[in-house]
Amino acid sequence: MKKEEPNTKENIEKLTEVIESKKKIPKKVKDNIVAKAFENLLFFAIITVYLGSLNLGIANIPTENYLTDLKVFSIILLALTIILFEMGYKKDKSVYWLHGIEILIVAIFTTYLIYLYYLFYNSNILESIIFSVIAIYFIYYITKILIIRKKIIKEYNKSLIDIGEIVKK
Repeated sequence: MKKEEPNTKENIEKLTEVIESKKKIPKKVKDNIVAKAFENLLFFAIITVYLGSLNLGIANIPTENYLTDLKVFSIILLALTIILFEMGYKKDKSVYWLHGIEILIVAIFTTYLIYLYYLFYNSNILESIIFSVIAIYFIYYITKILIIRKKIIKEYNKSLIDIGEIVKK
């Protein structure tokens, strides 16, 4: 019995080392997480710059020109949405669909901004609304990045399970 105890302790230590080595996320998976996070942060930055420029336009562009710009931007964003939906359909990738929906929401907000401009002309409420939308997008993208990270790590951990090999034996 005494000879079996050290052997079992060695096996437990080896097993613990193997488990710890499997828990570490490899560089390839980390790079995938970083790439997805960067892509989403880039989209957030573009949307923030766009909404920020709309906010600056309220004070610096004459009313008729600003409203015309909003209409043009709405049409451009809707066209971009259609392109993203088509790319998602042809390539069968949900990433394009999701980005298309995000851009569609910005296009709808830009269209409603025309009405809001008439409603809240010469007040700071419109600027507050735009900053609120930026804050909502910030929360959305941070949550999205965390969910994507969790999903990638979960898929990696699932790939480590050797149940298929155990069943074959």
